[in-house]
This record gives sequence, structure tokens and C-alpha cells, in this order.
Amino acid sequence: MKIIKNPIVLLVLLLISISASFAQSDTIVKEAQTFAELQTSINDLLRKTKTPGAAIVLVQDEETVLMKCFGKADVENNIDVDKNTMFRLGSISKLFVGLAVLKLQEEGRLNLKDKIKDVIPQMEIINPWEEEYPIRIENLLEHTAGLNDWSFAEIGSNDPKPKTLKESLEYYPRGRVAKYAPGTRTQYSNLSTSMAAYVVETVSGLSYEDYIATNFFKPLGMDNMTFRYSEQFKKTGAVGYDYGVPLSIDYLHILYRPSAALNASPNELLKLIRFFINRGKINDLQIISDSSMQRMERKESLHMPGLEMFKSYGLANSSTRFKGFVYQGHGGSVPGYNSDFAYLPVYNRGYAIMINGNDQSVVRRISKLIKAYQTQDLPQEIKEPAKPICSSTLDLSGYYIAVNYKFDVIKFFLKIKSIEKFWYENDTLNTKYALAQDISKYYATANNEFTSVSTNRVAIIPINDPTEGPIIYDNGRMIKKISSIYAYAILTLFWASFFIPISIILFAVLSLLIYLFGKNKNKTALWISLWPLFTISTLFLTVVLLIMNIQIALDAFLLLGNWSVLSSMIFIGTLSFAAASFWTLYYIIKNFRVKMSRIFYYHSILVAVFNLILTLYFISNGLIGIPTWM
Repeated sequence: MKIIKNPIVLLVLLLISISASFAQSDTIVKEAQTFAELQTSINDLLRKTKTPGAAIVLVQDEETVLMKCFGKADVENNIDVDKNTMFRLGSISKLFVGLAVLKLQEEGRLNLKDKIKDVIPQMEIINPWEEEYPIRIENLLEHTAGLNDWSFAEIGSNDPKPKTLKESLEYYPRGRVAKYAPGTRTQYSNLSTSMAAYVVETVSGLSYEDYIATNFFKPLGMDNMTFRYSEQFKKTGAVGYDYGVPLSIDYLHILYRPSAALNASPNELLKLIRFFINRGKINDLQIISDSSMQRMERKESLHMPGLEMFKSYGLANSSTRFKGFVYQGHGGSVPGYNSDFAYLPVYNRGYAIMINGNDQSVVRRISKLIKAYQTQDLPQEIKEPAKPICSSTLDLSGYYIAVNYKFDVIKFFLKIKSIEKFWYENDTLNTKYALAQDISKYYATANNEFTSVSTNRVAIIPINDPTEGPIIYDNGRMIKKISSIYAYAILTLFWASFFIPISIILFAVLSLLIYLFGKNKNKTALWISLWPLFTISTLFLTVVLLIMNIQIALDAFLLLGNWSVLSSMIFIGTLSFAAASFWTLYYIIKNFRVKMSRIFYYHSILVAVFNLILTLYFISNGLIGIPTWM
């Protein structure tokens, strides 16, 4: 069995994957100077990473610079990738939701500022801040609505009989709750985008898929592009692979189709690139105006002024920087597939990448190669080194922890990983993650903002959040100051979790040997040493069950997102750990006067306290008795 490095599996491998999450990095790839070098570099990268198949499309103005297919769409049946091979595109799907809403706005049928409760009153969304911070259509598309991303239950939904969009949105009521004041921060949410697609359905009177097919797919000549498991995909769809292992099912029926279910071929993405670089026009038909395209590429729903670092995501359209050039578009990931779609609006250049493999780093590295090649003849931005402009009136020294998490199920780990120390050296603000080595440096600029020395861009901004109070926006994250005692306590808990289980095993074995071969048969003394072992064993067995049952990421979705033997055992296992931790400490304290080695006794009470603290930490993060299928 091969261990998966995909970030999704971090949701289920618990502490086993912690070290890997810090060590992942992309291998340095030499930038290609010529067209031939670019193709060779991409081919070498795919070969070295054992990526089954890929398709690359490059466009400049009206010219198709490259449409190249590599490897196998189906390794087992020896089927090559070609220009008609269909790939799953994941979140590239979101682009069409943004386009549809903008087209309806152009027709005067809705407005981005419309409140969701007025447009789709039949869809209940709980927003505690509705009076001052209502959820508007633009909030849904710009991920500022305050709604969470996927839960296991939503990801694991795999009904071959597709639900209607309304049924999909009603499938998981717990997701339709704003966790923060809308418009005050960015939190990626597949639910939000599909909620915006439901707005399209409601306003247009057509199903979302029919609206997109009529107004975009057909005019653009993308006849096979689909959000469903179509006959064409059955014939020409690439098989998905998770690090060389083919997916265990033919097709994952994604719950929120508008957000992540799009399927397309290289030939169709070629047309989509041209549509975007031609600013909403195909041939002589202007499907959507240039002004709408410009609105799609910027964020306007944040109430906090000056937060440029959070404005990289527009209306279902994300921007990325490469050497000063701003690419627009979207990436995508579905179990077994990864993709990227990007274009340079000013220079009429774009590309698309599709692979039928689960290694996201492959797409990132190919993207860098293509961007370097596409921009090498363009005027490069000259970046002046950052310099201190003024002194900050705030003292940001201390420890901080993240307060917003994409996946609640692993926030117990993300909290530890996010602990960051701030301190000053002369006019420079230094920051460093507690579990990392790299130090980042910043200079104070205006309004108590801090500019990164390495990027020369504002990266740290103190602000008052309606939900959390005084917080700091730090390179796209939201962090809050904590006491050094709390920081050290969490870090101590983290490191102790590696060493204390070993000591528990050693002392339990020694106690058993003493009992078996010693003269005094004191069962109470033996149980005092064994109960901590039984307690930690319930947690260990839960992790072992996960590892034994999850070979690829898709297994995690299907087994944990639905009621199964595995998901029920996790529910029971975490409850058993909590119950055993309370009982063990009670039992040891109750038998304080038992005749036994004080070293063994105090070790048992120490590790029992550790298990109880770990239990309380898990309870505070919702992990004890967690029903992953709900």
C-alpha cells in the first residue's frame, strides 16, 4: 500500500501525516527558454512523477501554440490520451457560475448586491449577522459568505441518481450556517458557489445545467462538456489514478455539481481559453461584455478597506502572480484528477493543464514552466526591495494562532501547525512558525500595515473582526494573539504525543513482567500500569483502522462520508478513548495508597493526566464521538 501525500488524506491519517505536511515541496524545475525545451521539460516531469496521462493547451491571441497529449488515459487497457479525451476539471467548474450570474445581471434580471434571502427565500441560511452583514450574491461567488467548505458527508455523497441542485443544497443543513460575518473575510466554500448556481436556476427558470448549455456550451461549440456522467465521458473519459492506483469506482457523483463536477476535453478547453482572452466574445458573438469580465476578475464584497491580499479571488475567478504578471482563471482537483486553467488578460495568452493523477504538485510545476515560457518575452516588473517607511504604533510581539480553518475535522492539528511567533529586531518585524525553521521579515508601512521584505507587498494587517475581535490578517490567514503559556501548552501536548505512548508501553510491559515473575501478585498495581495502555490503545487502534482501510483519498471520502463499519468504529473508538481516559485517572487516584513502586505509580498518574488533557483538547475540537457521515 502506498502512502498518499494528497492534502485530503491529512484529514484521516491524523498524527501519522504531520511530518509529511511540513516537508512537502516541489522539485526545482529548470525554466524552458524554447518551445522544444518546454515540451521536453513537461514530458520529463510527467515521466519522473509517473503521472499516467496529461493534456496541455497553450494559446496566444488567436493562435493555438500547443495542444499536446501525453501518456495514457487508461493504463490497464493501453489507451492513449488524445485531444478528445475527457478529464474531470474540479473547481474550474466555478467559472461558469460566475459567468452565468454576470450574464443575468447584464440582462437586468438580478444584481450582484441582491440579498440571498430575497432571491432564494426557500433556501434557509442561518446568518447571525443578517442585519448588518447580509449575504449577497457576490458574497457567494467571492467566498465571503461565511459558509464552510466540504464536510466528509458532502464529499462522500455518491448517488448515481443525481440529485436536483435544490436537493443537493438541502442535503447537509449543518453547512448552511454562516460561521463569521459575511464580507469580513475570505473562506473558500464549494457550497457557496453552488448556492449561487441555484440563484441562476431560480432567476432563469431553467436547471443550472440547461442554462449553461444553452448560453455557453452550445455557442462556444463545446458540445461534449458536461457536469454529469455522460455517455461521451463513459466512452472517452480518462481513468483517474491516485499515485498509480486506479480509482475504486468508475465515477464520483459530486454533490455540488456546479462547483466541481465539470468534465471536458483539451479541444473544448482550447475554446474556453479563447473565449476568456477575447473578453467574452466567440467569433462575432459577444456572449458577455468586457466590463462583466473585468468585474469577474476583481473582488468587491469585502467590507474591510485596503485588504489587497484578499482580493485575489473575484467572482468565481482567481488570480495568481508570477514575476509580476497577474494570471486569472481557476485550478481544480477531484479524486484522481488535477487541472489548471489560466490566462493573461492584458497579453491575450492562456493555457490549460489536465492530468489523470492525484499529485497536485505536478500541475503546479507544469504551470510554472508554462508561465515562465509565456512571459519571457514580456516586459518584466522591476521589484524594488522593501524599505521601512515608518514605525508601527502597535507592538505585535507574541504568539498567534489561526482562527479560521477550511476543514473543521482537522483543526485540532491545524491549530498546532499554525502557531506563529512575532518579534522585533530594530525596525523589522520577524515571524516564524513554531514547527518550522524559516523566518519571514516585514517592514512597517502606513496605517500599521507591514510589507514583506521578500515580495514587497502588504502582507500583515491588524484589524478588528466582528466575530473574533482584534485579529491580524497574515498572508491570507486570520490569526489571533494567544498567551505564551497557551502556545507552549499546545506545543508540549504535540511533542508529548510522540514520546508518552512509548513510555506507557514500556512501563506496562515492565509491570506485567514484575507481576508474572515477581513474588508479590498485586493486581491493583498491575492495573494502575495497564489502564493507561488500554486508554491510548483505543486511539492507536482507531488510527490503525484508518490506515488499513484507506488506500487512496477516494476511500476516505466514501468510507468516512457515509455510515460504514469504519466510520462507526471511529465514532466508537473516539468515545472509548474519552471514557477510558476519565476512568483511568479516577482509578489511579482512587488507589493512591496501593503498595507499589512510586516511580511506576507517579508515571501512571502523569500519563493518565496526559490522556485526559488530550481528550479535552479533542472534545474542544469536536473529535470525540465524531459522526463523520453526518
